[in-house]
Amino acid sequence: MILLSTVCCKGTNKIEEYNNEKKDTIKENQYYKDFTDATKHALLGNYRSAITLYNLCIQEFPEKAAPYYQLSSLYMRAQEYEIAKDYAIKAEYRDQENIWYKINLANIYQFMGKLDSAAFIYEEIIGINPDPELMYNLALLYNQNSENKKALEVISKLEDRYDGSKELLLLKHNVFHSQRKYDSALVQLQLITKYFPDDINNYGLLAEYCAEIGKTQYAKSIYKEIIRKDSKNGLALLSFAEFYIMNKESDSAFYYYNKAFCCSDLNFEDKISVLIGFISEKEFVRKHKDKIEEILKILNRISNDYRIFASYADIYINLEDYKKAKSYLDSALLYNKENYLLWEQALLINYYTKDYSHALKISSEARKYFNEKPNVYLISALSNKELGNNDSTIIEAEKVLKMNCDDQNKIQALNILADVYREKKLYSRSDSCYEEILKIEPENLMIRNNYSYYLSIREEKLEKAEELSRFTIIREPDNPTYLDTYGWIMFKMNKVKEAKNYIESAIRNGAYNNPEVLDHYGEIMLKLDKCKEAIEAWEKIPGLDSTYMIKEKINTIKADCYE
Repeated sequence: MILLSTVCCKGTNKIEEYNNEKKDTIKENQYYKDFTDATKHALLGNYRSAITLYNLCIQEFPEKAAPYYQLSSLYMRAQEYEIAKDYAIKAEYRDQENIWYKINLANIYQFMGKLDSAAFIYEEIIGINPDPELMYNLALLYNQNSENKKALEVISKLEDRYDGSKELLLLKHNVFHSQRKYDSALVQLQLITKYFPDDINNYGLLAEYCAEIGKTQYAKSIYKEIIRKDSKNGLALLSFAEFYIMNKESDSAFYYYNKAFCCSDLNFEDKISVLIGFISEKEFVRKHKDKIEEILKILNRISNDYRIFASYADIYINLEDYKKAKSYLDSALLYNKENYLLWEQALLINYYTKDYSHALKISSEARKYFNEKPNVYLISALSNKELGNNDSTIIEAEKVLKMNCDDQNKIQALNILADVYREKKLYSRSDSCYEEILKIEPENLMIRNNYSYYLSIREEKLEKAEELSRFTIIREPDNPTYLDTYGWIMFKMNKVKEAKNYIESAIRNGAYNNPEVLDHYGEIMLKLDKCKEAIEAWEKIPGLDSTYMIKEKINTIKADCYE
């Protein structure tokens, strides 16, 4: 019996060992399946599924480094840098001999701006594998972190093996420049031209750096040498032109700009980019309009790109010649109807120049392509309002309110509606629009001022008007418009002395020539039985001879007061 028992126990142990091994194999196989599936999902962009499966791998084998590394990479793509860093640390901790895990962690530190930590990791990496490329990366990190002495030490080690390397010379140039050792930095660029004399771009780097550090004559001589060697090098010609612009030699600059723009090696996008840079500076356009137009003519011979006509339009906007600007915007839209900014600029300029009919025509065309843009309808509403088409104005403004647009667009639409309803004497609707605006933006001072003023004119809800207006003068106590409104509300509430004080304050703060303020002041003086002061206020109104109602008022008061 004992022998039988012993045999049975031994057999049981072997079975258990076999079962455990089988379980481990199944678990291992499941891990590799999950890891493989996760990697497939990651490659296909199914990041959520990949993350779920990599986390399953970690649950199965928390000591394995690879899933942590893969999760780190995924979170980097998702710009979740802190999470990516945490997973990278866990991967590196679990396999400290794996250089790629260390490089991944160092790169994350570098991306996060933690250059000390990145350099520390790279130092560890080089201790394991002193690869020249890795050493170069460490030198770059030192340079970025202003550890220039350390950077030069690493560069020196690399120079022993790679003397004359362009990459090392450029890095050394950057280090010396960071140290403000400009002559030493210059020498590195000179060495590049010596070691690589056939690469014309190296001379361009040298010329640009000479210009940057104030060696103007030397820079000019290098540029001339570049162009002597390659007279059709567009980038060199462009760089030389910009050199002359920096030195305020515009005639020479445009000479080389013209040459550069004729070169086929300079692509159209680069030429347009340079041109847009010109046009963005108003004073530059005014000073060099004819020369810029010469460049535009060169581009126009190459292409009918809409940006050429848009650039012409920008020139004439800067020159305040809006008639020509409008014409060029129309031409730009002939070549490109898919650019919303062109439509918006055309709408705004036509509204600004009071060509309301043309603005309506553009709005009608623009909505075929951009029917979801609020400004297409807002400019239409404003133009209709100016033309007296109140019903059309209401239709267009209400379209904006039905759109999924931002609060400022809604405020503009409601403000337009408030004005139109007031003109139609639909005062409750007008007031409702103002109330809606103040729900969106309770502290909108302009709306508070306008709403309160129109209430005072109607002599309705004067307490409400006073409350609205008082808020504006608390916020801006020196604003003459707000002071005048509050003073007029006081007048309507029969608080004449207070009204006088506020209107006088408005006049002191700049409204001394404002016809409406002076008229209000005259009315207040008349109410206080100060006829002379009232007449003096009215007579100060600019353009009095053409103001029939004021003249009649003065004549009537003179007759009543001095009969």
